[in-house]
Amino acid sequence: MDFLHSLLVATHLIGASLLVGTFFLQMRAKAAHNFTIMLVGASLQLVSGVALYGLAMAGDGEPNHMKLGIKGLIALVVFVAALIGFLRQKAIRKEKANLTAGGAVSVGNVELERRLLPFFHAAGGLALVNLLIAVFWR
Repeated sequence: MDFLHSLLVATHLIGASLLVGTFFLQMRAKAAHNFTIMLVGASLQLVSGVALYGLAMAGDGEPNHMKLGIKGLIALVVFVAALIGFLRQKAIRKEKANLTAGGAVSVGNVELERRLLPFFHAAGGLALVNLLIAVFWR
């Protein structure tokens, strides 16, 4: 059981590093945000967090349900923001490829991808908030 717990904690930390690291690395970029890495990180965070909560419920101690509920809700919002950003970015790239393949005038990549900034900042910022809650709320 200890090995499973350690494996889940390591997976949870890897997901957090993917989310927050990508956020800090690409925060100043105006386009070409990497939502794929953020989506993988959010997925790892959500799945490993639920599994860790299940292990905490199965254990002898009483977990802090308020803290874990708030963290779970924030993790769900982070996942949804990363998923929406990923899907919209994929649609924008497909539309741009169709326009350029058809001989149309080049579409400005920066203007189209600027619409993705709220999803990028929501996913990264809330992941950082979730990390701070985990560290400071005892």
